[in-house]
Amino acid sequence: MSRFDQRVLAVDPLRRAEVLTWLEAGLEAADPERLTREALKASERDGPAVVIALGKAAPAMARGAAASIEVIGGICVSDHAEPVPPMLLAMTGDHPVPARRSFEAGAAALESVTHAPPGARLLALISGGGSAVCESPRPGVSPEYLNTVTRALLKEAASIEELNLVRGHLSSIKCGGLARAAGRVIDTLVISDVAGADPAIVASGPTIPVPADPRGAREVMARHHIEIPASVWDAMTMDVGPLERPGVTLLADGLDAAKAVATAQTGPHRVSSEWLEGEVEPCLHRFLAAAGTGVTIGVGETVVEVTGSGRGGRNTHAALMAAERLTGTDDLFVSFATDGLDGESGSAGAIVDGTTIERGGNPRQALAAFDSGGYLARTGDLLLCPATGTNVADLWILWRQ
Repeated sequence: MSRFDQRVLAVDPLRRAEVLTWLEAGLEAADPERLTREALKASERDGPAVVIALGKAAPAMARGAAASIEVIGGICVSDHAEPVPPMLLAMTGDHPVPARRSFEAGAAALESVTHAPPGARLLALISGGGSAVCESPRPGVSPEYLNTVTRALLKEAASIEELNLVRGHLSSIKCGGLARAAGRVIDTLVISDVAGADPAIVASGPTIPVPADPRGAREVMARHHIEIPASVWDAMTMDVGPLERPGVTLLADGLDAAKAVATAQTGPHRVSSEWLEGEVEPCLHRFLAAAGTGVTIGVGETVVEVTGSGRGGRNTHAALMAAERLTGTDDLFVSFATDGLDGESGSAGAIVDGTTIERGGNPRQALAAFDSGGYLARTGDLLLCPATGTNVADLWILWRQ
């Protein structure tokens, strides 16, 4: 049974059904519960474990761990409610900007690692979204300041590298902070939303120490016109101390999902070698220009600067721009947030074709108001599904006849 709501999609039913089958295959390849269970069963490590699961895939990863090893306690923090093993404290944090619930979860996570039994193994289950849902500011940094800085960087479409650099110098958890609080190495399993990148990027690497670069963080903040009070600069430059890098197992990323989409269909197809990143419009232009006949699959995470108060997300924005270019063709374009949540669009993305603009009219006003979600809701092109329980970035698919 498909997890997608097919009643609201206006594209051809046969093509729609085929595309949704591909997306299901992509999600199955990145199934956190199965991947975690299999990885821990294959591991030679044993003994009781305290688990710290953070991110959008945290509940599923926690269930996989509990099915494979002896879990005696810990915490699971995600952005949505989902069944969690009873021995874990289940908490819901704020996303994409940390607020009260995220700071409460951050305090609880630090408590979990600092009070873990000395003989127990510490196991971190990390996935995308963990940066926002679990947070604790460094001494000298207020929660309000950290919230404001994160909001400003997201609004101005800062890159994930810029976000992580700044957050890592304001947080007591990120960039190995959780492991430093524990005073020991934390074994780490990762579901990555940044294919091919260092796992330390995922959720800002709470268990993976990276070299400090406060001046680089300050330069990013200056470019985005963020003031740094003296107390914050003192916090950013504090000596956090060294720590050994843990063993890290990468379970899956967006490239695995893209390859599964490719395998699920039999016609001409290719997986794009370019990671989708940067501003939506030039990224979309390159993706469409490089695509040949048949199915082209891309994976990545673009950014869009919010300029209006409408209902939109980076995937619906990309889909509406693609729909303009597809007008009068038999081509079809899919943009899909693998976590099931695309910004403020109220959807997971969209499936558009050559008839979308004919049905909806000129999209320029909707794009300018950041209301791509509202536009595509009216045309019946939104891709709707509940939270998927995983997060391996976004998938773009162009089906060119």
